[in-house]
Amino acid sequence: MKNSHFTRQERHIILWLRFLTFSFLVVGLVFAFQPNYFLQYLDSVGLVFFNFQSHSLGHPQFEIWWILTLSAMGAMTYAAFQAQSDWLRYHLLVPVIIVSKAIAAFGFLAVIVFYPTHFFYIVAFVVDALLCLTTIYAYAQAIQSRSYSRLQ
Repeated sequence: MKNSHFTRQERHIILWLRFLTFSFLVVGLVFAFQPNYFLQYLDSVGLVFFNFQSHSLGHPQFEIWWILTLSAMGAMTYAAFQAQSDWLRYHLLVPVIIVSKAIAAFGFLAVIVFYPTHFFYIVAFVVDALLCLTTIYAYAQAIQSRSYSRLQ
């Protein structure tokens, strides 16, 4: 078996990173080709289940924020892919994903508090916070399962 020399915790983080790679790639592609479709769907879920009224999004504008979003999703996809493909060599890319998801979660929390106009901000906060916390837990378990001081 290819991953037989890894600890159980390292195999778990590798599996988690494969999930993140796929998720970041899919979300990046959705925002690349249909930036408002998924956001409008989430707003409609908030309306149906929670009676959360949201403003209309209007037409997407492919400007600086769209480009920055795609570049961030691309960088996180790359980091997750590299870390899962060669865990021992690239495990230090995982904190990049953790920091990125933490910043995104705090950003969405600030938007929820100061500008609560869309239900998808709440969904994005919950998802990013869960991704961050799960990645922190899996990474800490994997790092503790092996002595990395000999590898660096």
